[in-house]
Amino acid sequence: MLIYELRKMSEGAVNRILTRRAVDLIRAAAIAEPIIDEVRSRGDASVVKFAKRLDGFRGGPLTVSRDMIRSSRRSVSKETIWALATSKRRIESFHSRQTLEPFVYRDECGTMGQRVVPLDRIGVYVPGGTANYVSTVLMASIPARIAGVKEIAMCTPGRNGTVPDEILAAADLCGITEVHPVGGAHSIAAMAYGTRSIPKVQKIVGPGGSVVTAAKLLVRNDCEIDFLAGPSEVLVIADKSADPMLVAADMLAQLEHDPLARALLVTNSKPLADRTMNALRIQLAKASRSEIASEAAKKGAIAILTETIAQAVAFSNEYAPEHLLVDVKSPMAVLDRVQNAGSVFIGRYSSVAFGDYCSGTNHILPTKGTAAMKSSLSVYDFLKIIPYQCISRIGAARLSKVVDILARAEGLPAHAEAAIARTRRVRM
Repeated sequence: MLIYELRKMSEGAVNRILTRRAVDLIRAAAIAEPIIDEVRSRGDASVVKFAKRLDGFRGGPLTVSRDMIRSSRRSVSKETIWALATSKRRIESFHSRQTLEPFVYRDECGTMGQRVVPLDRIGVYVPGGTANYVSTVLMASIPARIAGVKEIAMCTPGRNGTVPDEILAAADLCGITEVHPVGGAHSIAAMAYGTRSIPKVQKIVGPGGSVVTAAKLLVRNDCEIDFLAGPSEVLVIADKSADPMLVAADMLAQLEHDPLARALLVTNSKPLADRTMNALRIQLAKASRSEIASEAAKKGAIAILTETIAQAVAFSNEYAPEHLLVDVKSPMAVLDRVQNAGSVFIGRYSSVAFGDYCSGTNHILPTKGTAAMKSSLSVYDFLKIIPYQCISRIGAARLSKVVDILARAEGLPAHAEAAIARTRRVRM
């Protein structure tokens, strides 16, 4: 854990914080590429081969039966089903307000407009490991359903070939009837290129480890993806009014994800920084995932002292965090100045954990500074915008003059002739 004063930091020191510690995608791509190539050429046989080697798959069908998906709810506690249903309802409430509208207008040259068309089929990747990421099922599939996507295929590495009932129950709740108990680069390749058991999708969404991220990068010329996920991160802007125990708790919540996770406190109060870092040390010692969180905290738990909150906001905008928590006396005033953030949590009671599960916003977010140019996963990710135009005879005569000049300036005379030909037809 480290504490810096921004005014005393060199440009190089600031840049090291801004750039983060990187996941080695080059090494991960070297692992993923031969797997993708083999799945692309050999289909299901290779998926089974790598699933047995990497997922603990024991054989059998590569698709979970619909009966097993439907019956999963009976194996999950009523409390868990209630929590899933509550989260689903809130996520639907938020995302149903994300709309793109078709439009049409007429001018002197004809009719112009746009159609808004959903993707037909998408793939959802749900990570495996030691956790059952039921929230990822909800976050990835609900906006797709609201957008109008007809088919959702879900891949997730099962436990010895069996997908946990909680994951299946979440899928059933979201109307997903196609679940494949495989993960890793082989599942990404299967969704991107298609196999007999896992038909090709148009887009793959959902977070994963370094090899999955590298696989998404390698297939993106053939299959659209959301974005490349990096280690989890939070930046907290706080002043002396903040509660150090609460700030530390949200920092710990991100640090427990991954040894490369980041948790930054940017504040104009040195006493708050000292108390928060001390509170974090105490909470780390008691944390159930203490080993992972403590490893992350060595270099990833950072407090930066600024002279003003305005400077803290400026630093945050440059950092472009995945999660931004604003815990100051007048947090809404800070929100108006936020330019770059994956998702913003405003005020003392707005823990990032609420956004991770059930406030309604999406938790699939851009990391490593890409929030400066990318948005969280949303309904818009599953829509295509198709512009159209219907040029009138008079419009063709008017516009051909413009095309003639610009196309010849670009050295593309056939474009000019194609436009002028319409004018000749008009005269005839």
